[in-house]
Amino acid sequence: MKDPHQNVFYYYRGPSKKGPDALHDIQVEDNTTKALINLLEFAKRVEFELLIQSFLKLIGVSQKQITSFRLQKHEEKSRPDGVINFADNKILIESKVAAGLNLDQIKRHAKSLLPNDSLIVITDKETDGSEIDGLNDARIRHVSWKSVHNCFLGVANEIRANKRLLPVLELIKDFINYLEVIVMTEFSGFKDEDFDFWITLDKHYIPILKNKLESLATSIKKELPSELNQYSYIRVGNISQSKSDERSAWVVIKKPDNAKDMLNQCNFGIAVSKGALSIQAVIRNGRSSEKRKAMGIFFNKLSSNPDKFLKVIKGINKDCKFIVSRRVPKAGPVIRGNERWESFFEIRLNDITKEDDVRYICEILRKADGKYSFPGIHVSHSIGKGDPILVNPTELKKEIISTIVALKPVLAFLEE
Repeated sequence: MKDPHQNVFYYYRGPSKKGPDALHDIQVEDNTTKALINLLEFAKRVEFELLIQSFLKLIGVSQKQITSFRLQKHEEKSRPDGVINFADNKILIESKVAAGLNLDQIKRHAKSLLPNDSLIVITDKETDGSEIDGLNDARIRHVSWKSVHNCFLGVANEIRANKRLLPVLELIKDFINYLEVIVMTEFSGFKDEDFDFWITLDKHYIPILKNKLESLATSIKKELPSELNQYSYIRVGNISQSKSDERSAWVVIKKPDNAKDMLNQCNFGIAVSKGALSIQAVIRNGRSSEKRKAMGIFFNKLSSNPDKFLKVIKGINKDCKFIVSRRVPKAGPVIRGNERWESFFEIRLNDITKEDDVRYICEILRKADGKYSFPGIHVSHSIGKGDPILVNPTELKKEIISTIVALKPVLAFLEE
């Protein structure tokens, strides 16, 4: 896979005892603003006005000559991330990447503004704009990183055919890719490096992959049909760096936590492994013998009404596998919070055609139960690495949503 550190704007971080997620967040606001300012300053040095004026237009500032740039300049008791100076006024820039919007901080910045100055707040949430508007100060404006990304992408496309501007284009492309790497854009599809991660296990890529999955799931959740509104909570799993061939990075779209709901841990999942992206209906929690746990409920319904289950899976218009795994603790004899899924049995859904097939699956579930193991089920549709749909975010999201809709009857089978 391509190491993200090969990007001119990406950077090394020092060691952290707080894990890879904390490692990813350290200095990220400062670095992203630095990347933006450095790119604009480079454009000024080589007199590439198209990029500078496009950015000024984006942030609602009249086009004029910039005199200088500054990073992390102290303004009285306020410390904006960057400053763009003109002959008669300045623009302060406050960016948010890992941290949330802090209106008190914005108000402190505003105190240093002169009447003709501006404060531009750049965040990854477009909804932050309404909070900025609520300050009722025309000098303070909000811009999303998504719009910055789109602005620079437009500039790159405009000069793509100009060979004289190739060095400028390459630098702009690196900044665009940097924003995509730290997921400051809309979900932009999966690349080979998302799958090749399992070969190199680069710890710096863990938060990138997790953020990409969360961004995808957030976008998917917004577009799910109304009959799936109960699945409104997103959870991203920890990524194991073990040597197992069954490693994957995953995110689930599930019901909000509710200890009284026996089926609360059943959900829809999206997982990336070294060979494929999988969309799954997940059944988990308990043993096949526990009548008040999800696995026991599923086992009893399967045993007592195999014909109904056959009708459910016959209506699924996707190429899927029915996979039974053993859920085992990562350490010690008891599952505490996290677990490892070990594949135990799988069959193509289309090959489950008779009641005897369903009864055989019931026997498999019994055998997956052990002293220190619990059964878990995935009904899974996979898209292989290299499939063109993976780099087409619009079509990929449509495919994921249609798969979740197709798999919904599997979870509904437990609730009827």
